[in-house]
Amino acid sequence: MIGNIVPHQQIVLPGGWQQPDRTHLCLYILRNCGDSKFSFTVCNTGPDGLQYHPSSMNKHSGRQLKNLALTVWDIPPHRILDSTFWVLLFRMQVYPSKKNNAEFLYTQLLPALNSKPLLSNVNEGPCEFLQPPDVIRSSNYHDLARLALTTTPVEGARPSKYASLLVMNAALELAYDSIADAKKSSMDPEDTRILKLTGRNVASYASTIEPSSVVDGSLKATLSATWDKLDRLLQTLNFTSSKEMDQHSHGLSEKDSEDDYSKGYLKTMTTEPGAAAQPFFGRFRRDNYDAIVKKLMGHPKPDPILIPAILTDDTMPVVATDFQTASSSLLRICNACSLLMQQRQLVKNAPAFVASAAQYALTVTLPMPDLDPEHCFWRKSPMRRETQINLLFLLRRMCRIYSAATECVQKSRGLIAIRTTAFAAAACVGDAISRVVASDDPSPFALHYSGECEGPTQPFGIEAGSFGTLAANLPIHDPHYCALRFQCLDYLRGVSHKMDGTDRLTIFNFDLGQSPMAGDIELCTQLSIQLALPRPYPATESANIAHAAALISGTSGSIIEVLPEFEYFRDVIFHFKHSVSGKAATPDNVDEFKTWLPSDATLRWSTRPISQEDPTLEYHVTAFQSHRQEFVDPVTGTTESKSTFKRFFSLFGKSSAERQKLSSADPTNIVNTCGDKFQKGKHKPISVHNEDDILHLKTEELPTFGNVLKPADAERFLSFMTVPYIRIPLIMDFFANGDPARLMALKTKSLQLIVDAALFEPGLWKPADFTETVNEVPIVDLDKLQALLATPLGTLFNEIAKSPDVLTSCIVKIVERALDMDVGKYSKKSSSGPLILYGIRLAVRIEGYMKFALKKCRAGKPRPRGLESLDCQKVEESMKKIRTMLDNQAIPILEYWIEPSRCKDVGVSCLVHAHLMYLFKNHYYDEFDFRSVSVLLSSQVYLAINHRFSSSVYDDLADTPNPSLPPPSIQVAQSEIFDIIQSKRYHLLKYMKANPSEADSAMEAVVRIATGTGTRTAFLDGSALKIRHWSSIQHPTCYGRFVPDTEDENLRDGTYRIPKKGQTYEQWMLYVTTKAVGIEVNVQLSEFTLQNHKMMLLDPSILKNTDFAHIKRTELKDVTDVACAEVMHTSNRYWWRLVGRRHDVQSWAPDRRNYHDIKQARNPKFTRKFPDRIRSKESWIAEALLEKLPLLLPDVTLYMSKEDLSSAPYAVLSGWIENPRGPETYSTHTLKEVIVWQHPPAVTIFNVREHGRRFFRVLEYTSNMSLCLHEVTGEPYPDRVGGMLALSAGIPMTTLSPAPSLLITRALNSQLGTQTYMPGRFLAGILPTALVERYTFWQSEDDNIIGYEDVMSSDESDGAIPVPSKGASTRLKITLSKGEDSDKSGFCNSNAEALVQRVPVLDTDPENEEIDGNRPILTLLNILTAPPSSLLKRVGMLLSRLDNLSNVLVWSSGQVDTAHDACSIDVIELQRVNLSFKSRRVETMGGKGE
Repeated sequence: MIGNIVPHQQIVLPGGWQQPDRTHLCLYILRNCGDSKFSFTVCNTGPDGLQYHPSSMNKHSGRQLKNLALTVWDIPPHRILDSTFWVLLFRMQVYPSKKNNAEFLYTQLLPALNSKPLLSNVNEGPCEFLQPPDVIRSSNYHDLARLALTTTPVEGARPSKYASLLVMNAALELAYDSIADAKKSSMDPEDTRILKLTGRNVASYASTIEPSSVVDGSLKATLSATWDKLDRLLQTLNFTSSKEMDQHSHGLSEKDSEDDYSKGYLKTMTTEPGAAAQPFFGRFRRDNYDAIVKKLMGHPKPDPILIPAILTDDTMPVVATDFQTASSSLLRICNACSLLMQQRQLVKNAPAFVASAAQYALTVTLPMPDLDPEHCFWRKSPMRRETQINLLFLLRRMCRIYSAATECVQKSRGLIAIRTTAFAAAACVGDAISRVVASDDPSPFALHYSGECEGPTQPFGIEAGSFGTLAANLPIHDPHYCALRFQCLDYLRGVSHKMDGTDRLTIFNFDLGQSPMAGDIELCTQLSIQLALPRPYPATESANIAHAAALISGTSGSIIEVLPEFEYFRDVIFHFKHSVSGKAATPDNVDEFKTWLPSDATLRWSTRPISQEDPTLEYHVTAFQSHRQEFVDPVTGTTESKSTFKRFFSLFGKSSAERQKLSSADPTNIVNTCGDKFQKGKHKPISVHNEDDILHLKTEELPTFGNVLKPADAERFLSFMTVPYIRIPLIMDFFANGDPARLMALKTKSLQLIVDAALFEPGLWKPADFTETVNEVPIVDLDKLQALLATPLGTLFNEIAKSPDVLTSCIVKIVERALDMDVGKYSKKSSSGPLILYGIRLAVRIEGYMKFALKKCRAGKPRPRGLESLDCQKVEESMKKIRTMLDNQAIPILEYWIEPSRCKDVGVSCLVHAHLMYLFKNHYYDEFDFRSVSVLLSSQVYLAINHRFSSSVYDDLADTPNPSLPPPSIQVAQSEIFDIIQSKRYHLLKYMKANPSEADSAMEAVVRIATGTGTRTAFLDGSALKIRHWSSIQHPTCYGRFVPDTEDENLRDGTYRIPKKGQTYEQWMLYVTTKAVGIEVNVQLSEFTLQNHKMMLLDPSILKNTDFAHIKRTELKDVTDVACAEVMHTSNRYWWRLVGRRHDVQSWAPDRRNYHDIKQARNPKFTRKFPDRIRSKESWIAEALLEKLPLLLPDVTLYMSKEDLSSAPYAVLSGWIENPRGPETYSTHTLKEVIVWQHPPAVTIFNVREHGRRFFRVLEYTSNMSLCLHEVTGEPYPDRVGGMLALSAGIPMTTLSPAPSLLITRALNSQLGTQTYMPGRFLAGILPTALVERYTFWQSEDDNIIGYEDVMSSDESDGAIPVPSKGASTRLKITLSKGEDSDKSGFCNSNAEALVQRVPVLDTDPENEEIDGNRPILTLLNILTAPPSSLLKRVGMLLSRLDNLSNVLVWSSGQVDTAHDACSIDVIELQRVNLSFKSRRVETMGGKGE
């Protein structure tokens, strides 16, 4: 392009530079000067870069001038044609960088063009100095464009300033020609003002041109032409301009300008009849609505059949006693779990129940194997091969179920640790079963794997991999799983090492690589020989790998077809390895509430080359929607001390799922997540390993946890974390003794997580064959030090066994001091509530470890490794102290907190019930009594009804925006709650069967707690109803489903299951599973059913609905969750009743009708087409709308009624606008309603929106913000309608797609009847915003509407929830006056106007309608519909100068019975500016009244 520029031709190019935070624009002029020379001009109006442009001074004003068009002359062609220059030049515009600046352009690029200093170009050609524009002017780039347009870099050319004048002259000529033929008084005043101002600016500009700057002598003639053009333009403007239109006086006659009002004298404040009429309320009529609902709600959906799932019964022992019970228990639990997952939409918390049941089966029901076959449950007795295969099949199935379920629940750090332990237990059990040589038909795989095959073979094993290090940094609050983890590590080390300590060949090392390794190849070779399978020849390494990969993955099918147990065992080991070292098992791009099924967890195997360069085959395993199951880099999991900080650095900035691998008790992690400096923003991580590192920390780097710890205490606390082996007693003593502020600091989430980690992270495992001893002090090698400080059973067990005194005395003191701070209720503001609950959790967890240790150290039994030195008597005495304190003090305090008469906060009740359950976590069967049974049952049912267990993780130390707050929700991990339910269910059912009277009392307690009618021990009203006898429904599939003796006797004895004549199987199944039961407590699933309606939590989508969120805030005290029961379910509508709240919600599906095809959808009375059939006196409608219609509503045909609207204050038109088309579009058009106002002219546009099969207006656009009754969202912009310039807002051509809608009703009492919530958006533009935003509107059964004032107290009781203030309030009574017409079609095209009155009442309670006689009832007056010459209109227009009419309220205090009664202006309120005026009659000096 540059080469094609002919001599004496120039082009303008875009220029400038772009930095990350801003952009600077320039323009470049490239000119071919001839004689093989080019010039390059930089047009820059500043401010950046002007320091490089030559300067001068204005000799008259003294102001600095700049050569804004800096030219580089005499550029040779080879330089300007060099692509390097252009790449560097334009890169500054395309790629943002801090290096892109004026310095680079002016000091490097430009001088390189002609190899001369930049300022040497000043004397090489013409140089014009101009005044730089100010910052504001330079930002609009007008001066820059004009500079480039008028600059000609050539000797003798006219200066830019003179050329600009010539351009202005041409523009003046065009302006004059456009108005030369205009009629008298035809021009808009605003256009006239703009042209006059433009002429004044041109004259001023021309007078500043220096005559000496124009060397060709043409300036004089040009200036004369400029004056002539300006004179002609001014004369024409004076002729064509009209009087300015003022919206505040629009419609007034000359006579009105001389009346008393204009002179400031008012004889009366009385308005014309009809001033109180508020139009546009016809769509709030419900003509024939009940019939419409019945027609459109759809067909009733069949009731769902809930197949009972039995997770526990008396035929399934807690621990399997033989192969038959193991196989039977596994099968029944698998089937029950599959049933629950398939019915996940019907069973609340189904994945959580399944996860706990599967986990319990893998870790408790199935006994752990022993390395000694004579003592191993799985190997000491003969086993048939079909039993072996069946057990491995069920074990794999259980692993699938557990994998799917745990992907659907809250992945707390504790669950991650337990999950890996459960899979490790499954791997150990699978290993032991696979080693069994069957008594009837030994499996070749078992023979080779166990080393029992004839010939020179040896046993194989499986490795623990990273299992020994992963859970070392994760808290395990349950002692059973902590001990089980170390038991699995002992077993896995035993099977992977020989007796002499050397390593065995191991198989299935998927965490180390996805290709077969030495053990896999050897095993496949041996099996191929025995099974006569083809083997590779020659047996090269790559051929053996490919052969083994095909056999293990099953792509060849040769082994798996013959030995299915090989496939089952392979999958079990893969689940174990992936739980330890795998990446995310599920894809990221799935729905938040996605529930995975066991079938989704099925592993699908294939093989693929590693890469195009490396043809070695590797496994390709997928699950969960074909998501590849990958493993982390083996190097990432290293535990070498040298890489510790590097590993922290690599994980710290990543997602919470990866950060969970970091220890919360690691001082580096604590400082970098909780340090005050790091809380405020991102900073470079700091490594903290010892006390020296802590001493070098700055004050702002210390973690004070929101200043709850002093810096000195924070430094001391942090130093404890550098000595993991002795940190437990140090931390416990730190909080139990000394400054009480330390103990109160334990209310914070961050400190709780850190203390939990310090106590319950098990630490590194010490193998039984570890023989190293301390032979140097200090130990310099950190890896050796960690190995020496490792424990065989965990650090807490080690502390209990070797030094329990400090631990036990401190926990007793912590709980005692916390309980002494009780204030009688749980309060988020005070420290006592969160501190008491954490103290209880801490005591229960430590008690659990003590109890487990005592159980394992019974007299006469060998003690586990790590507990050899346990002092049983001392530990038992300490444990009794803890339990006595919890029983006698903690439980009464918690139950007092949640007595229904005191506590109305459901969230607090859920929190306390969770801790009441937790208090009985460690109870054995022989410790059960009425209190423990009733608490466990009632609390779990209450939580199931009222609490929504979230899947979001809250124990991520880095996820703490406010470190001084307590943990959210119930402060206990979801998995712990369901583990308690699962572990206690068998014993609960057993106890209830053995103690029926106590069971009956416990069931009555459940009913009282679930229904809110009493406490665990009594009814609120003190009534003493007879205790019913409760029994389980007599059928194996209904075990644990308890019903009272008031239910049908057939239900209790099981005869209800006899089919009735004519019943189908579906009807029979529905009856026996669901319909036959009236009141039921299902202990299996913690469910409570009342009158065939299962109580549940409201759907999350309803809670997030905008309308419900408003009601939740104003009516329901901002509860976190709401319990409900289903009333009716049809194909188009769900109907729920909120339990105990007298509110219903109806969720309507999107209306799939195409309204455009329905004749009645648009008002049938609107038959006049606009503008064809406008009457002459209705021209005001066309003047306001006709010109703007193509811009506002393109391609929309509007229709209006036949009525004569000549003198009407407004006109209503409607029409269809086409919706964007899509593949599933079924609603082709959106109905628009346009309201045109006459005085002053304005246009308002509404969409007609379906809501619960009713149709309401939703404001979208107004042409005049000051006159609209609602402030439309969006940036206002100036626009002209009917000659009136005003600020417009909104987007008029928006369209609607069918969407779900939510109807909310309430029935507070019989006098008020059923009221329907009316969202404020449907009243926007019909009532002033000042009222819409202040009141919550409910429509009564007679269609009248009542607005209840939203009054919130500034005093937030109990810390979080604003409550309605008691005392004086007001109601907004909207009384509809319905027209004679009635729209039976359901499209709400009837007519109605309303009388709006503000009624003072004595109380905010919506049930209290008592009127306050000391304050007047005020009637709202309508400014917009008042005649232009009326007092109301003129006062309203005057007020619109102060604020928009949306915030202006004019009231009448006289008695007004109908909307057309005479009124007077008595009160004026300007809500936004907080001004109010009251009318008062005064007598003037002349004796006249005003």
